[in-house]
Amino acid sequence: MNDNEVKSGKLEMEKILKRAEVGRLALSTGSVPYIIPLNFLYWDGKIAFHCRWKGKKMDLIAGNSACCFEVDEFMGEVSYHYDSLCHLDYDSVLALGKARTENNRDSKKEVFQRLHAKYKEIYRKPVSTGGVRFDEARLDEACCVIIDIEELTGRRERTVEDQREKKVWRYRFPKEL
Repeated sequence: MNDNEVKSGKLEMEKILKRAEVGRLALSTGSVPYIIPLNFLYWDGKIAFHCRWKGKKMDLIAGNSACCFEVDEFMGEVSYHYDSLCHLDYDSVLALGKARTENNRDSKKEVFQRLHAKYKEIYRKPVSTGGVRFDEARLDEACCVIIDIEELTGRRERTVEDQREKKVWRYRFPKEL
């Protein structure tokens, strides 16, 4: 892939991540996989979600921060493949990275404001027009987890003139020094 294709693929995958309302976090310990659906936020090469401070998810992250996060979006109706209805047009993205707890209060406040704004309009409006900001007094109620994405891979499948067309994307985020 040339640089323009890589940049275009990254933009497509970011659009899909921003549109998706639910994603699936995959974790593991040894040979035991664990996957859980979550509401989440994507921005600036990161995925963020909130959760309780204790539980299986947090135990797994503490033991192995490597994770995979998946979103998908289905388009249209199921189409035929030979004699069976079995194809569905879709987009999907996998984000591979490392999960960590965000403890910086300013960063955590920003994440919660952005997360609330994604799901509720009143958090998107300016305060001067009736919008609200996340209440800083509530910062300690929930844990904020950030996935620092190392690589995105994506796939788009469509049926065009009775043929399956597939696009595959891959983007590796530059490593920070």
